[in-house]
Amino acid sequence: METIEAINDRRSIRHFEDEPIPDDILRQILKAGCYAPSAHNSQPWKFIVLKGDKKNELGEAFLNISKEERYKEYTGFYVNRLLKYAGRIVKESPITIAVFNKGSFCGSASKYFRQSKKEVLHIMEVQSIAAAIENMLLACHDQGLGAVWLGVPLLVPQELIEDFFNTKNELMAIIPMGYPSKKRAIEKKIDIDKHIIYFD
Repeated sequence: METIEAINDRRSIRHFEDEPIPDDILRQILKAGCYAPSAHNSQPWKFIVLKGDKKNELGEAFLNISKEERYKEYTGFYVNRLLKYAGRIVKESPITIAVFNKGSFCGSASKYFRQSKKEVLHIMEVQSIAAAIENMLLACHDQGLGAVWLGVPLLVPQELIEDFFNTKNELMAIIPMGYPSKKRAIEKKIDIDKHIIYFD
């Protein structure tokens, strides 16, 4: 598949066939993520691959949180509905990848920057990890798979994330993936000229 074709045709997929992803294809997808550009080649990402029971446990955790009254005030009623939806998607997917920020760029580069600029280093880490996620989404599409970038799990209380994944790294995204069970229509995009300003 040509790169531009993959970019133009890729869509978020939230429904999957009950079919495993071969290990070699999964490896290609993870490699694509690791080949993303990153600030000063810091490669601040960490990928945790969830399959089987552990993946289903994560889906159940999202479903349980969506039902608990104590989290409705924390996340908001609408977010609880989205967490319920996220839990269903995770459980249905053959594989879910949790993407974390290791903070390696902030750790190595902070000595070169003023204390007041550390938030900029964090933004650069987030940008790097976003590039890795997009690479994986495109690699999924290239291999005939579908995937969706879930951001709503970022609103899950940090202590629950730390307990489940046994890490203090910062959660960036949850990516369920698999062979699509439904084909999504290509939505009409806004005229690109409405997003662009040219300076001569």
